[in-house]
Amino acid sequence: MGVKLGDLVHYGLYFARARLLGVRRPLVGGINITSYCNLECAHCVYATGAIPREHLKKHQIESMMATFRRQGVRVLFLQGGEPTLWHDGDYRFNDLVRDAKKQFSHVACVTNGVLPIDNPCDLVWVSVDGSPAVHDRVRGEGAYARMAENVAASTNPNMYANITLSRLNVDDLEACVQHIVSDMPRFKAISVNFEIPYPGVEEHTLGYEERARAVERLIALRRQGYPILNSPAALRLMLNPGWNTTHWLIRLAHPNGMVVEGCGARNVDPKICEYCGYGVMAEVQAVWRGNIGAILDSFRLFRVIGG
Repeated sequence: MGVKLGDLVHYGLYFARARLLGVRRPLVGGINITSYCNLECAHCVYATGAIPREHLKKHQIESMMATFRRQGVRVLFLQGGEPTLWHDGDYRFNDLVRDAKKQFSHVACVTNGVLPIDNPCDLVWVSVDGSPAVHDRVRGEGAYARMAENVAASTNPNMYANITLSRLNVDDLEACVQHIVSDMPRFKAISVNFEIPYPGVEEHTLGYEERARAVERLIALRRQGYPILNSPAALRLMLNPGWNTTHWLIRLAHPNGMVVEGCGARNVDPKICEYCGYGVMAEVQAVWRGNIGAILDSFRLFRVIGG
């Protein structure tokens, strides 16, 4: 599954119109299709019980996808909670993915990997938050073994490990990366986010000095040849409060049906945005700012997807 010429033309024209003409249309869409989950992770706002448990209905998702498509979205993330739990009657997650792929260039999901990874998403991000003992301390006993088993058994060719760094696991970073490479060679690369201070879990969020040390360690791992997907430019961008200034690039729909511009955290407390740690958005922001390294890394990602 490579990137089509038409998609590259679309992305090029998109950034040209935005830069030269000031056109503000979203490129990335995310739908939190459910707030249900099969884990209770120590760093997760869903585990606090602050967010009601609910699934979006099929017709709601279809309406959101149609709106996103009209607005210009080409990359769609299906998220949760745990998105693979989602269903509306007999219509299940894999059915939704197949229908979404008819409308978007790339359809991705973010999963904890506890259930079999048998979905047809173009990209599958699997959460790995530490070496086995640390991952289980964050996500529950046995979570690492089940996830690793499902990664090994999956036939999806485009799986990526996703680490969310917090005070719960930052000291384990190098060990985590080494375990991912040795235990789960099916992963094509590793992406990294930083935990943001949602109410109820804010004590786990790294301060900026802690984040800066983690960024330098990530860049060192990348230089050593580990498959860290984040570009140095985007990682360093996340060291500055308020770096994310292009909220219009993304639309996010929540399980209660609310659609917002940018990350949903902006509607919880705008101060949360000062600690934005959303790695994908940092990459888009770095490209938007014309950073050559980030632009070249975006093509690297396309090659990884296509390979």
